[in-house]
Amino acid sequence: MSISVAIYVRLSDEDRNKKYKGDESESIQNQKSMLTEYCRERNWEIYDIYNDEDYSGTDSSRPEFNRMIADCESGRVNLVLCKHQDRFARDNEVVNHYIHDKFLEWGVRFKSVIDHIDTDDENTKKQSQILALTSEWYCEDTSKKIKSVLQHKREQGQFVGSFAPYGYTVDPKDKHHLVIDPDAAENVRLIFDLYVQGNGYRAIAIELNNRGIPSPTQYKQMKGSKYCNKKVEKSASKGFWTLSTITRIIQNETYTGTLVQGKSHSVSYKNHKRKPVPSEEWSRNPDAHEAIIDPETWHKVQDRISKKTRVSKTTQTLLLFSGKLKCAVCGAHMKEHPYWNKAHTIKYHSYRCATYDNGAMNCANAKSISQLQLEAFFVKQINTQIRQFCNTNKLTLLDKHQEKIDTLTGTINLYKEQITDKENKVTKMYEDYLDGTISAEQYKIISNKFTDTIAELKAKCENIQGQIAHIESIKAEEADKKAIINKYLYVDKLTREIVDDFIDTVYIGEYEAGKDRKITIDWKI
Repeated sequence: MSISVAIYVRLSDEDRNKKYKGDESESIQNQKSMLTEYCRERNWEIYDIYNDEDYSGTDSSRPEFNRMIADCESGRVNLVLCKHQDRFARDNEVVNHYIHDKFLEWGVRFKSVIDHIDTDDENTKKQSQILALTSEWYCEDTSKKIKSVLQHKREQGQFVGSFAPYGYTVDPKDKHHLVIDPDAAENVRLIFDLYVQGNGYRAIAIELNNRGIPSPTQYKQMKGSKYCNKKVEKSASKGFWTLSTITRIIQNETYTGTLVQGKSHSVSYKNHKRKPVPSEEWSRNPDAHEAIIDPETWHKVQDRISKKTRVSKTTQTLLLFSGKLKCAVCGAHMKEHPYWNKAHTIKYHSYRCATYDNGAMNCANAKSISQLQLEAFFVKQINTQIRQFCNTNKLTLLDKHQEKIDTLTGTINLYKEQITDKENKVTKMYEDYLDGTISAEQYKIISNKFTDTIAELKAKCENIQGQIAHIESIKAEEADKKAIINKYLYVDKLTREIVDDFIDTVYIGEYEAGKDRKITIDWKI
């Protein structure tokens, strides 16, 4: 019977370095050259050479390996030749399934040159199984060591990803540190700004595509990166911005300067599919790199995401009060209702209790309220808030808060000096006791008195630290309010951004004929 040989070669990262000094090179070229010469010397016909580079021996998805297996099963190949058995597989289960089972069924001989495995020789079967086990153990141990090293690096705040997130690039001076990519970072800021303005994911993606801005995958490849998103490559959206891309960016905390890693891990060293990790177990390192998005913008975006506000189906943008209005009677959200003028030329919006609207009819708050009415009401209320904030001199409170903090800090420093003085006296007394200048009884009485005083002073310091922390919290709130007021010294027309800045929740009361409808606002300022 003629010999039809499948030469199989493989090289993965774990094989690039020699395991032992004196090992021959495992390079693809070396494997091909040796095995081709081996066939020539025996006049064996080579059917094909199957090359899996950058694939682990435990990976069941190796494309060339699976093509070779198909050729074996179809009868095109009757001998599989490798340099070592572990080039074929490092998985004991795979070795036994194919080499010692299916190959025998299909009439395929397996031979490895260096470790002398040959299924035509029964004496090599045990050796083959032992080699498969040791290879698998080697992979398992290597996997554990790599995971341990990566975890340590993550804990130290070192970037360990293969590719930097869009908007950043790997620091050429330190591969474990991220630096801003100016061009891509501008697009990240644009995405966050558009979202804050009330645009939905779809509207943002359309805007970026209309501007001709390259998608993250396309941009990285334009920069010479080998990055490849397999899902994108297979989809019709290749090269375009999509909703999922926008979603990932606006939810990526890395843009705030916090390095977030460890969001997923492989199922095992054999199964390389990624399994998500609970968010509380992610590795977070604040101030690991320069931020692209400021804290205020980040919190605005996450606040809107948490409220799951919906965008208009036609404009793909948020309505002015979407997610903000609640029924004061039953607590349900107020649902938006569009309506047209009599000529059907102008579209208006109104809001009505969702509990009444869904057919339950168990809420008395049945009458809707128009968006125009709400706009006029809120413009007036917001300007009132601005005037009150300015008139009560709240804009100068920050300086007063800092004065109070400085006074309290001075008191703490004074107490600390007294503590140090008393501790030094206790030390000096102990030396006097050792020298025999004072008796043990004298030392005990005086040192106990100083120790009690020191404890009291430390307690006072802790109490003042608590006061400082409380004032710092108030100061931060006032600073946020000041930032908003400085943005809007007067409001004449509402935008979604203004609504988000000023208003947390609005409660719409029941309509009563002849009376003003009660509207209660939970302000953010």
